[in-house]
Amino acid sequence: MRAAIGTALWAASLAVLAGTAEAATPAQAPAAEAAVPQSGHQPAEILRATAPANAAADRTYDSPNDALLAADLDYLAREARTAGARGASESIWPIMRFTDDLAAGRYSEARAVLAATPGGMQGGLADLLEPFLLLAEGRADAGVSRIDQGLSEMPSPLPDVARALVFEGAGRLNEAAAIYSMMEERLDLRPPPESEPASMEEFERALNAARITHAMYRAALVQHRLGHTDEARRLYGIVAQFAPRSADVERNQARLARGEGPQEAALTPLNATGRWMLFLSEFLTQAESITSIMAQGTAPEGLASTSGSVFLQLGVTLAADADDWRLYAAGQLLDAGGVDGAQRVIDGVTTQSPFAPDAEITRANILLERRNDDAAVAAAERALDQAGERWTVVASAADIYRIAGRARQSIDTYGRALAMVQEAKDRADVLGYRAYAHRFSGDLSRATADMRAAYEIDQGVDTRLLYVSILMDDPQGWRDGIQMARGLFAEQPDSVLRLNALGYALIQRPEGLEEGYRLLWRGFNYGQTDYSVVDSLGWAYYLYGRFEEARALIERANDLTQDDPNAEILDHLGDVYWRLNRRDDARVKWREALEARPDAIRRRSLEQKVSRGLTTSAPRQRDLPQVELPDRPGQREET
Repeated sequence: MRAAIGTALWAASLAVLAGTAEAATPAQAPAAEAAVPQSGHQPAEILRATAPANAAADRTYDSPNDALLAADLDYLAREARTAGARGASESIWPIMRFTDDLAAGRYSEARAVLAATPGGMQGGLADLLEPFLLLAEGRADAGVSRIDQGLSEMPSPLPDVARALVFEGAGRLNEAAAIYSMMEERLDLRPPPESEPASMEEFERALNAARITHAMYRAALVQHRLGHTDEARRLYGIVAQFAPRSADVERNQARLARGEGPQEAALTPLNATGRWMLFLSEFLTQAESITSIMAQGTAPEGLASTSGSVFLQLGVTLAADADDWRLYAAGQLLDAGGVDGAQRVIDGVTTQSPFAPDAEITRANILLERRNDDAAVAAAERALDQAGERWTVVASAADIYRIAGRARQSIDTYGRALAMVQEAKDRADVLGYRAYAHRFSGDLSRATADMRAAYEIDQGVDTRLLYVSILMDDPQGWRDGIQMARGLFAEQPDSVLRLNALGYALIQRPEGLEEGYRLLWRGFNYGQTDYSVVDSLGWAYYLYGRFEEARALIERANDLTQDDPNAEILDHLGDVYWRLNRRDDARVKWREALEARPDAIRRRSLEQKVSRGLTTSAPRQRDLPQVELPDRPGQREET
């Protein structure tokens, strides 16, 4: 189907935070928990505010993750007070108790929480959090010394960020600026390539990009606050290279030009702690995701990292103006199925925020998930009203229209965005988006025309991959799409993404089936957990009349997309079931495909299949091409 490390990961602390190791034995744990005051405190006001409206005081969730999906930190803070008595060992509980006590000004109790964790005041959690407790206690220098003692092994630039945040939280901006300056000297400030990494060096740059972006933004804010205009302008420029068109950067650049201070308020000890938690959330989520992929061959389902999600939600609660992170938190919840939690998180973005139109786009996506298309369109229109000159918001609204089935509005709105763009690459992007909207509406000729125009402007990898995806469906453009896919594959023949693009494009026509099958077989052995290539190879088996082998693979691809049902995979699975005389199962899958918002051409086909079944002849069973690989994937044990 269409394709939609260098560090030891600071192993000891990560093991504690992820709950994969405990320094205390089960027999020791209750005594350690008992050392934490269990005074029956209500959560601090800032955490109580996260309770869902009209929620029962005695509400329960099946697991901490379910409470995180609901963004209900109030519940987690209350549960943390009794978790020790229950013998619970999840690392979320001391994090919640510490944050609750810190937010309420109960510093001695916050210190007792850290002392009760594995390793005590020299353990992993204390290494992460005690510096900011010391800051809150008015001992910033001791906080910085504690960072030097406990965080020196964390990957760059996190130790420097922690030191600078402590100084920022203490109002000592010149010292923070000096730390950020030293940090900059040690960083690789080359943005990662836009396409998939082609080397370990590019992979590491991609891994580091987010934390470098946010670290350099903090450096720019400090210089801006100090009135160092030229230096602030330079640093904002670096950030813009990593994150082009960022609304907060653009607004602060405009404020700097007018002689005004940054839009964000100066840090206090509490929101400095929140900002640090946001950096931790990014690091832990990335580290745990990589660990899962290395151990299991696939990214975890649901929330990628419980500890990362805890720190993320606590971070945006303590640092209430971190609206870029708030957007990320809402998106994370939405992707994991936490629709209500995503709604509550995104509602924290104020109308004065530079990210207010982005928040409306997120609300629109939430409403699409709830199948309230009219309300989603209304949210997109509010985003358009607030967009100003931000063509990215306009293009995002156009995509909401596309998903909601408003083809004409979608294409017209992409036209509006196209009239706003200045840079050639941006123009190519909008043309590509509009090409996809044309294709989604079933207008293949206009889709091809826009895609050819995009390629004339930009020959980047993303543009060429979309070119292949668009032209493979157009009888007049298929050969051009294949030629483009061959070029992409030749540049990086070990890329599963590029291999799948070429292989799947080839099997769209009978003359490309054999070559496409061989390529997809190879791709499957590279990426057995990549649902795109698994489905593609399954469909190649179907076209060879090998329906049982096709079933095994396409069912696996469907399992890999349970959190986000894919219309194409469901359609393929329905066809396979029909050929295996599982007629009722086939119609179930076709109906599920219709619910998964297919494009117009697929929708018409699905409606006919639901009504009349498959009316075309089944592909005849043929011998499979020989491949120089050990065994056939259809014969592998399913996992």
